Amino acid sequence: MRRFPFAVLLAAAGCIHGSPAPQRDSNALRAIAQQERWAQDALSRRPDRTELQAIRSSDFTAVGRGRGELKRLLQAIDRATWIRNTAAELMLDDADPQLAATFDRAARMRADAILAADELASALAEAKGGLTIGDLRPGLEAVRKAQASEDRIARLTARAGGRRLAPAALPVPRPFLASAARLVAANPELTRELDRLAPDDAAQIRARLADVNREKEEAKRAAPAAAPSPAPPAADEVPPPEPKEAEAPSPTLTVANDAAVLISKRIPRSITLREDGLFELSYDDADYLVDPQGKLVRKEAK
Repeated sequence: MRRFPFAVLLAAAGCIHGSPAPQRDSNALRAIAQQERWAQDALSRRPDRTELQAIRSSDFTAVGRGRGELKRLLQAIDRATWIRNTAAELMLDDADPQLAATFDRAARMRADAILAADELASALAEAKGGLTIGDLRPGLEAVRKAQASEDRIARLTARAGGRRLAPAALPVPRPFLASAARLVAANPELTRELDRLAPDDAAQIRARLADVNREKEEAKRAAPAAAPSPAPPAADEVPPPEPKEAEAPSPTLTVANDAAVLISKRIPRSITLREDGLFELSYDDADYLVDPQGKLVRKEAK
């Protein structure tokens, strides 16, 4: 009867990395080592400060790479939770110190993965088109599963040798909520996406959103009014400059900046050069007007 929960845990490992779970207890340590290697690999590839700044500046390549690293870090959180659950189950009959060390090491690895993922999500939230609520959902779920796992560990009976397992505290404040709130504050149309999250997560994000909006209003009131520019001195007998003929707008769209981000996400139904020199990227829900350099001028809802 003791082997049934462990079999479920090993099946969970198969779900994490997409391969069949080990079916025999003799493969347990091998499965744990494999999950740990993958999690450590995700941590070793997390963006450094320079890369995070490039993401905040909406560098197209950096944003794309950062989105991929975020997925790997979120998987690392789940991997570490699985390792702790599996090691705890094995320790019921085995007092091997290696299992205890693995159990404790997974907690530190998971905390590092959560902090790294939260920092990366914050940078992506500042980039144009860098993050969606859907990208944050796996992270919120991973943290919820980790907390449920620690609550269960706290209720476990003593393991082999009389050892009692201590639950590991998760990082506070709760990760990913601040990034989600800033994302919705910058893109109010994403508010409806919160309904797809767990009710407690959605409630906490809405509370944070109110704080973000209040901080914006306070910053506006605190900003000093711009002093009027002094009038230039009158020039005596200086003839006015001859008017220059306005340059014709470029008939070619450079796929860069905001246009590159939009096209990378969804191919528009059409791209049309308007009389005002702007290019219209037409989608089912809206038209996006960009200048010849690909910078977004405005969005027109349909």
